[in-house]
Amino acid sequence: MERLPRVSIGMPAFNSEANIGSTIECFLAQTFGDFELIVSDNASIDGTREVVERYRAVDKRVRYQRQPVNVGANPNYTHVARLARGEFFKWSSSSDWCAPTFLEACINLLVRHEDTVVVVPRARLFEHDPSSYRDYEHDIDVLDAKPSDRLVRLMETLFLNNVMNGLIRGAALRRTRLMEPFYGGDVVLMGHLALLGKFRLVDQRLFYRRMEVATSTAMQDRLALRRHHYPQLRADSLLQYSKLQLGWLRVVRSAPIGFSEKVRALTYVAKRCYWERHLFKDDLRGVWDYLTREVSH
Repeated sequence: MERLPRVSIGMPAFNSEANIGSTIECFLAQTFGDFELIVSDNASIDGTREVVERYRAVDKRVRYQRQPVNVGANPNYTHVARLARGEFFKWSSSSDWCAPTFLEACINLLVRHEDTVVVVPRARLFEHDPSSYRDYEHDIDVLDAKPSDRLVRLMETLFLNNVMNGLIRGAALRRTRLMEPFYGGDVVLMGHLALLGKFRLVDQRLFYRRMEVATSTAMQDRLALRRHHYPQLRADSLLQYSKLQLGWLRVVRSAPIGFSEKVRALTYVAKRCYWERHLFKDDLRGVWDYLTREVSH
């Protein structure tokens, strides 16, 4: 019987030739080596495949799959998670960097706390070179005892979604809907995990996040963001805010928590929906723009 790795690292990639080599190297240099590294190439048109194949040829922990067409970012993130075989899972972009003790520090903390589903180190942000960084000051842990309190804390304190780049307990991740195909699907997934358990911080700065327009959706304009999620403009790219709110309702409804906790969580989600109700106008405007564009063609 084939021995399964303890950790699976999922790396979605698209036109990542410039940076993916250094990202792969940071994992091959980890002090904890019992892992598989799964690259899912989202139909890149540059030399991404050739770079990955060079590493795969010398280290069998590297796996490579290629999507026949660009399926969009979130479906590719979901795909790579479904390929994972390890007890623990980590997503990695193809452009970030992790210190050599990242996996070791995370797994040591995660196995000590059965109530914890995600462990993530403190972060640094960089452009071009990880050695030229600035410390990120808004890292979060989520240690509340009640699931509804954890959900509220996450929704109110999460700015950059660095927690998604931590080490996740695979059994918890498999209970979620993974990365649903709408803007903010990554945050909804973290909300689902927060309902299942706690998030803990490794008090060391071991995660380095690349902050450049080409690689960070937080820095991209609306058109670039839309192409990141929906390479083709189709009807399924509409109603993003409505889909986000339905996503929150689904994760709360499906979470294995008591009735009173569901009510508290749903009440908070409903309040957020009311506070942000103006965003539904953007959904309607997007539908109108899409329909008039289709008619004109």
